[in-house]
Amino acid sequence: MADTGQSRSLPIIAGLLVISCAVIAAVAVEHYSPEETSSDDIPRFTVQGGTDLPGNIFLSFVYTKNIVMLDGKGNVVWSKHEDLKDGVEAGYWDFKKHVIGDKVYYSYHDQDTQYDKFGLPGYAPGQRVIMDSDFNEVKRVSFEQSDIVDKGHPLDGHDFLLIDLDHYIMSGYIKDRVYNIPGYPDGSNVIYSYLQEVDHGNVVWDWRSVDYPELYSLTVTDATPTANDFANEQVDAPDYVHFNAMRLNDAGDLVCSFHHLNTILCLDRTKDTDQIKWKLSGNADEFGLSADQRTSGQHYVTVDGVTINAFDNHNITQETRVVSYKVNMDTQELQEFHQYRIDGKFSAACGSAQRISGNTFALGWGDAMNDAVCFCIYDFDQQKELMRVTLQFPKNFTYRCVYYE
Repeated sequence: MADTGQSRSLPIIAGLLVISCAVIAAVAVEHYSPEETSSDDIPRFTVQGGTDLPGNIFLSFVYTKNIVMLDGKGNVVWSKHEDLKDGVEAGYWDFKKHVIGDKVYYSYHDQDTQYDKFGLPGYAPGQRVIMDSDFNEVKRVSFEQSDIVDKGHPLDGHDFLLIDLDHYIMSGYIKDRVYNIPGYPDGSNVIYSYLQEVDHGNVVWDWRSVDYPELYSLTVTDATPTANDFANEQVDAPDYVHFNAMRLNDAGDLVCSFHHLNTILCLDRTKDTDQIKWKLSGNADEFGLSADQRTSGQHYVTVDGVTINAFDNHNITQETRVVSYKVNMDTQELQEFHQYRIDGKFSAACGSAQRISGNTFALGWGDAMNDAVCFCIYDFDQQKELMRVTLQFPKNFTYRCVYYE
């Protein structure tokens, strides 16, 4: 159901049909096996419905090295598969399209199992692979030398922004012992978020979550019970913020989603210190959101002018939804709020939401718990699912399923 907060009618793309696809999640994922693939080695799936959309649907997987591009009818346009080595689970994450001027690039994250995952199921250290419009590999990207990391330090696979072929913003996780958590004078091990912007090989901006001790008090356990274990009693180092998505707004600020803070932060890329401009949702929300308007374990964020959309897993109620905030980013005022929900749907992690037109969304269901659909296009005005993609072996669930024209 859709609760838009007010009565309104918005235009829907004429002739749009939608497909939705779901993946049943499992706490422990079984190893990938040949019978789970089709003849060309990609995961088996079925498609119901179809669209007249001109673009493509991009599927990436958490535990297997598969990326798949579909057209609006659900036909495979391009795919890439690599067998797992020695049965060790690893994925290609965050398959996406980049348009830079008149040039098209594609990219995906290639997890490398040689790196320490810090015991986190939601961490995939590796490199970003950038491809040209013909899917030829152009370059592989990892962190550059900085005061924080050595050159070649692995990236995380959650998100990546390509500004041009030699200018990009990357994300990663770092494990360290810190001494600025209130109540822990002897120090605490944590896993923190590190963002780095590189332009032609030079680090021009970076950000560390541990430089902002006010964030420690915002950690919640909606999704992960040990996220605030700063005493290191249950885990060696808690994943206390868990970065998972970023977008640039019209002002050039970086708008980021943090799963374990239930918060969307806006970061100022013109500053080296005092970089947090505002906080949307979470326990330190600055936009006056009510309890029902706040996210819980959100995993994806998009920015369209003054509107911020998020795929809100909503772990606290296990009722996943899409939330939309029209805001004044300068005065931190909420102007409109809308939410969109499909009864019975819960994604424990991962997932994505993109507005296609009006109240029609492309939804990736990630770690879907109640059915086997991994992606759908859904018209909330008509309460109608137009297209669906369903995996035959849902334990190999998708990281993101996204649409690009």
